[in-house]
Amino acid sequence: MNSVAAGSSTTGWSVLKQYISNNGRVPTEVMMTGFSGEATHLAREAVKLGYEMVVAVGGDGTVNEVVNGLYQDGAAVNDGPVLAILPLGSGCDLARTLRIPGRLPEALKVLETGCTKRVDVGRAEFLNLTGGTETRLFINIADLGGGGLVVQKANKAPRILGRRPNYLWGIVSAALSYKARAVEVSIDGGTAMELCVRNLIIANGRYFGRGFFPAPGALMDDGLFDIVNVGNFGIVEGLRHVPKLRRGTHLSLDKVSFFQGRSVKATSEEEVLLEMDGELVGMLPASFEIIPGAVNLLVS
Repeated sequence: MNSVAAGSSTTGWSVLKQYISNNGRVPTEVMMTGFSGEATHLAREAVKLGYEMVVAVGGDGTVNEVVNGLYQDGAAVNDGPVLAILPLGSGCDLARTLRIPGRLPEALKVLETGCTKRVDVGRAEFLNLTGGTETRLFINIADLGGGGLVVQKANKAPRILGRRPNYLWGIVSAALSYKARAVEVSIDGGTAMELCVRNLIIANGRYFGRGFFPAPGALMDDGLFDIVNVGNFGIVEGLRHVPKLRRGTHLSLDKVSFFQGRSVKATSEEEVLLEMDGELVGMLPASFEIIPGAVNLLVS
């Protein structure tokens, strides 16, 4: 469980504690994270100890860490436990795709009545923020370009504003300052295309950025990424089309292109940031591949 999410949602944490204490049928252990990356370690230990289910309590970043804990060196630690998600964070876009209720009391009912489904995950190899090559999994969306700047700006905004206003600040700041980059993109080993990229979205899930709907047709069990390129929109033009991106009606725009594929390679001579599942992780060059049916996920 993400300790920051628990602290920012005392009501949600109270509901969860009550649920655990009243649920004597299933032995439950609560493990609270205290620093970035700890959920990966805790999930990996839970797998080794033979837990039947790992519940990620928090936002998309927490879920990402837990998913990475179910794998080691790109392979499942073993057959693996069921992964369940209880949204309790500032960004819970994966829960929207899975139709897991945003309110914790309703989300807890999924633990009792939900069914399991094997879903794909993405594996990315990229240049991390310290200049080294890193391999990491993502379950929802990877975003090249402006999305990374949004996260960077939001992380630097005054904490007194709160997490949601910080993110809005990041969106506005990035919209006003970010210029599209030239990126060479190859899909499934094909000939590289030079794209003008404001956001190149490599989607397994459908939502990102706290409710934006960039990949309305994405399926998490089809063995394919939905790849959406948001091109060289000007500031006013881009802001005018933001509602379409929120509704998922942007794919018909002239400066938006859509592809599908099992793998993607992207390079650029310019600095292009990479965020995955809502966390800024690195930059280009990067490659992405789908791992079909990688996680046994509890869904509503």
